[in-house]
Amino acid sequence: MSASSTSAAGDIELAAISVQNPPTQSEPTNPFDTPSASQTFDYAVSSSPSPNQRPSSTRPTSSHQSVNGPEGEEEREAINPTEALPPVDSGRQAWLFLIAATYIELIIWGLPFSIGVLHVYWTNTLFKGQGESTITLAATLQTGLSYMTVAVSGPIFTTFPRYTKTLQLVGLMMASISMIASAFVTKPWHLIVTIGVFYPMASATYFPCATWIFEWFHARRGFASGVMYSGTGLGGFVFPFLMQGLLGRFGYKTAMISLGLGYAITGNIALLAIKRRIPLSRYDQNSLTPRRRPRVDWSFIRRSALYLAISTIGLTSMGNFIPSLWLPSFVDEMGMTKPNGTVLIAILNAASVPGNALLGYLSDRLPLKWTVLISCLGSALSCAFLWGFGTNSGVLVSFAVTFGLLGLSFTTLWTKMVGAVSRDDPVVTGLTYSIFAFMRGVGNMSSGPISDQLLKVGVLRGATGAYGFHNYGILLIYTAVTILSGGVTGLMLKE
Repeated sequence: MSASSTSAAGDIELAAISVQNPPTQSEPTNPFDTPSASQTFDYAVSSSPSPNQRPSSTRPTSSHQSVNGPEGEEEREAINPTEALPPVDSGRQAWLFLIAATYIELIIWGLPFSIGVLHVYWTNTLFKGQGESTITLAATLQTGLSYMTVAVSGPIFTTFPRYTKTLQLVGLMMASISMIASAFVTKPWHLIVTIGVFYPMASATYFPCATWIFEWFHARRGFASGVMYSGTGLGGFVFPFLMQGLLGRFGYKTAMISLGLGYAITGNIALLAIKRRIPLSRYDQNSLTPRRRPRVDWSFIRRSALYLAISTIGLTSMGNFIPSLWLPSFVDEMGMTKPNGTVLIAILNAASVPGNALLGYLSDRLPLKWTVLISCLGSALSCAFLWGFGTNSGVLVSFAVTFGLLGLSFTTLWTKMVGAVSRDDPVVTGLTYSIFAFMRGVGNMSSGPISDQLLKVGVLRGATGAYGFHNYGILLIYTAVTILSGGVTGLMLKE
């Protein structure tokens, strides 16, 4: 949301499900049940009245009993309990949804996770010698605000569920407009407005995809989630080569306009298959039956696990974004061409695809604190030693693979952290995810200005390897220390 990801945003779907419709103990968890007429369904769990019990808000719809007036016609249409729903875990609509959701994940998060390629072009070509700090701020704002937008999307979509598709289209159009507008920038601060502020609104397009996957998949939900979240890594792998090819062949203006138009056209096609499996009840939306409001057990804010998790996510986020942002610039300044910065960013993101599976596997078999320590210790040491002393292609490729496996995949561990905080309270789960996404955004945004200032400190000039190259040494120390500090706070977490 961790945008990074992968995607932090990758774990937010459970948040919205829990906040919208917390299940009660009397509700069965059979996704094949037909929805009850008196409920609004935003997830694939439903309840049916017992044979001896009739919901007070529901009238019989038998052909032997009539309901007069237009309200009765609308009521009969809205509460048909026998209407067939598409199958769960199989069927054409479920697989189309998964393919489309994966593509939305790819285009929305692919650009932020490969922004380092554009960062090099903006700094060395488009605005050479001017506004480096402003350019860096624009790049970090894009990812940081994307996570923050995810953090607030849940309450918005819960309050206005009827406008979900409209909000998705608005988010997609804002992303498209931001890229087209960035083609005409003439000053560095224009990038803050176009790429830094407008583009993050695209998170509204992504959020329902992560939410509705719980309706379409039940027994195969883990597989489906893995496929969808792999879109972030795939996007981070594809976009560097796509951007480099467009920039080299057509130039900056044409490249950005093409990307913007491609987002609008292909994204709208994908959204045709992004829809709910269980439609919203008109009954609820017409206020004939009040929407159930979740009750929050605020005792979770007194749990030490919450603050340990916030500290861990905040500290690791301050360092985890540094390689994606600065590795292409480092390689470019070294004059290395095989591999260049584009290839290294692609390797970094590609490694995060199996990295998510690896950390997820370990988190199921080891205590949470040890899994967090493995991720933080491995990524911090790879930055301190592989990048720190790496001035040749072999060592830097090893760094990209290691950091992608253990660093970019850190958000996979959010599920376990949320469980330690919420103790399976569905409402608290949603709030915790939102807090985590917000902290991820704060960490990412702060890393940009801090790293830009650190690169102006030349205390390690003449040192060995990257530590003595163009002031990158102090930046590498900062990255390793922040991530390792997150590992220390994570070591105190208890499940």
